[in-house]
Amino acid sequence: MSKPFPLTLKHVTARGALALLSALFVAHALAATARAQKESPASVAGRVTDGDHGVAGVTVMLLSNDPAQRFKAIARAKTDADGRYQMMNVAPGRYQVMPYAPVYVVQGASDSWPPGTPLTLLPGDEVRDVDFRVERGGVIMGRVTDADGNPVIAELVTLMPIDSTQTQLPRRGPFDTRDLMTDDRGVYRLYGLAAGHYRVAVGQSSDEMGAVAVGRRKIFKRTYYPDVTDAAQARAVEVKTGDETTDVDITLGRALKTYRASGRFVSAETGQPMPNVVFGYGTLDPSGRGVASFGGGSMATNTRGEFQTEGLAPGRYAVFSYPSQEGSEFYSDLVRFDVADADVTGLVVQMKRGASVSGVVQIEGMSDRAAAARMLTQVRLYSYVDQSGQQGLPTFTPPPTVAPDGSFRIGGLHPGNLRLGAAGEAAKGLSLVGVEMNGAPVTGGIPVTEGAQITGVRLRMVYGSAIIRGQINFVNGTLPPGMRIIASARRAGAVGTEGGIGRQVEADVRGFFRVEGLPAGEYEVVVRVFGAGRVGMSDRQHVSLAEGGEVSVSPTVDLSKLTSPNVYVVPGNR
Repeated sequence: MSKPFPLTLKHVTARGALALLSALFVAHALAATARAQKESPASVAGRVTDGDHGVAGVTVMLLSNDPAQRFKAIARAKTDADGRYQMMNVAPGRYQVMPYAPVYVVQGASDSWPPGTPLTLLPGDEVRDVDFRVERGGVIMGRVTDADGNPVIAELVTLMPIDSTQTQLPRRGPFDTRDLMTDDRGVYRLYGLAAGHYRVAVGQSSDEMGAVAVGRRKIFKRTYYPDVTDAAQARAVEVKTGDETTDVDITLGRALKTYRASGRFVSAETGQPMPNVVFGYGTLDPSGRGVASFGGGSMATNTRGEFQTEGLAPGRYAVFSYPSQEGSEFYSDLVRFDVADADVTGLVVQMKRGASVSGVVQIEGMSDRAAAARMLTQVRLYSYVDQSGQQGLPTFTPPPTVAPDGSFRIGGLHPGNLRLGAAGEAAKGLSLVGVEMNGAPVTGGIPVTEGAQITGVRLRMVYGSAIIRGQINFVNGTLPPGMRIIASARRAGAVGTEGGIGRQVEADVRGFFRVEGLPAGEYEVVVRVFGAGRVGMSDRQHVSLAEGGEVSVSPTVDLSKLTSPNVYVVPGNR
């Protein structure tokens, strides 16, 4: 083979020079067009109506669905006099479109998370008709007083739907608990409620297991309208669309007397006090083995290892060390105690030196070591120890830092069964293949004994840049409002800690989806729809992906075959 020679003008004829310049111009134009298409912004438009007329003044927000900035408001627009809105110059990506309408109920919405309507925008997309129908919500209003007739201030009012088909509670957009609290007169006003029947209650439900006051707030036994402590005797409050139900007043009993609990955290080995231990505490569940709810994570023992909790109503509790700091080498078991009619003192929580696990995260198939190092520092490791109900509190650990060479270490582990996971959300395209220990696959967790120092753990990840894009065909009916549409792509024949390489995304209002960051291989694509007590599934589609490639699929969902979850049959299975 001859060696290429440098091209100079003396080697080019006039006609050749013209052809060369034309080719360079075309190449430049194509590159510019590709860049423009890649960078071309999108737009979203729609209308908010009450069924007959446009609703003015409703703020519609576009929230990011990107893991790095999930639920961040990227754009917003307010509806005009005809209820129309438009958001321009939106970067391509995955979003949720959500009207922020506190006094309205969004029709077809569900309590699924994330809220809003999913939308996937490609470069240059001009998406129209992202419409919402709203109706004015109902109102429940009342006053809360104590046993002496004094107003109960800043008390949280709890609302519980009674109707089995009623799932939607008020959507406040940016959540503010003050909307659900009594004011300085003891008056509350809950608005934006869907039509239905509700129980209204004030106070904490202790179920004889205890309750914790926040700050200086008093604790009252949970009382339902109209002034009963048994939920079965509560009177249903009916809410009608746009109507206001008033005089839903509740009189509470005497505030419960609260007590303190105090003690020390000490070393189990030396008995010496353990300073600066971040601790948590909470009520026990009905079995008395686990913690039903807990707080903490922002309090620490003093220099003498001492701790104190306040605002404990009579009941059963536990205190424990809180695994809130990376690098901690110690843990504690639950120390249970009862509060009756006096402060509890002298509690001793023993801090034990925990087990540790160390290993490496490896990205397979990447020759660019610098790029791999950057990605490894963005990997997020997840770990928790399953104690099979012995402790009653899931033992999680803060995500450890992964070094550029992939090494990591997790300390302060309880005995039990350690489960590890990894996600490359910040470094798009990383997928976990599997977990190994000393070269052998780990499928059911890693047994951890007291104080063990486990090494030789390897988390295998692969990088992918292929894309599957799809347009769902809905046949034999109309998709019911409020249904969620999830598209899944899983690589065939791959076995890992989560059953193989795969990703899932939510399809948008157009039935469009885009699954990104997939390694090369053979994949099965399926779409599932669910909501309002109905489920369904598309046909299964099989595709072959090359690295960096993109393929299109068109799965079909037969809406006439939606069934209830307990009788659902997967299409194609017999």
